[in-house]
Amino acid sequence: MKTVSRILLIFTLSIFCLEHLSAQNDSLNKQIWRSIGGQGKWDSLQYLAFSAKGNMVSEELSNEERKFLFNRTTGECRFDGYSGSDQVTYLFNFKGGGNTDKLFIGGKVTADGEEVKKAIKSQLFADLNLLLLPTLIEQKSIQLKNQEEQFIGGQKLTIASITSSGPIFGTRLDGLVYIDQNTGEITRYDYSDKTEKISYEISKYKEIGDGIRLPSLFNSTNNDKRTCVFSSISSFVQVEQKKFKEL
Repeated sequence: MKTVSRILLIFTLSIFCLEHLSAQNDSLNKQIWRSIGGQGKWDSLQYLAFSAKGNMVSEELSNEERKFLFNRTTGECRFDGYSGSDQVTYLFNFKGGGNTDKLFIGGKVTADGEEVKKAIKSQLFADLNLLLLPTLIEQKSIQLKNQEEQFIGGQKLTIASITSSGPIFGTRLDGLVYIDQNTGEITRYDYSDKTEKISYEISKYKEIGDGIRLPSLFNSTNNDKRTCVFSSISSFVQVEQKKFKEL
């Protein structure tokens, strides 16, 4: 009987611990959502535009400011930037559907440029994995688990692991996020990217419309080339469709 009682006790304690951890993780999710304006507002956002510089993932693109405009629902996307000294505009669907796939180099449409197209798509995914980091917790494949609490630089932070069972914007996530317990903002992000470990200090959350806020500065503490600055971020209710069809 004592053995059975011990087994039941261990089982009960295990269930309690799991429920406690689940409650902690759920509370953490809610805290992050509140810091950027709420999940309801984010889910209703359709068009997003941003300008960024830094954290280049391909030599096909110049280290000049790049601009993306996309429709979250349909996947329609517009890129404006540079390849070498040539101005580039690429109209495509980042979800892989749609009929539009046009590349303009120097103002002229071209049937070539597959490497440039590939570079632009990879850059978009790299940018979104940073810019939209606080929103990735809504993905079913993402797990956010409370690890520990620390005081760092006068801030009380919750350190949580963030992992994905599959690729998110082309990359499987496996790292740590540091969350300010007062604001719910993610202030640091550590992860491994194939060949190196990256650590970002995250700051300067910007209002992008309808009460939604997103981080705009990702300062890499161990590799300056990885630093990414989003100089402008905007959301829109409507966008002229020719933006996704014409130069």
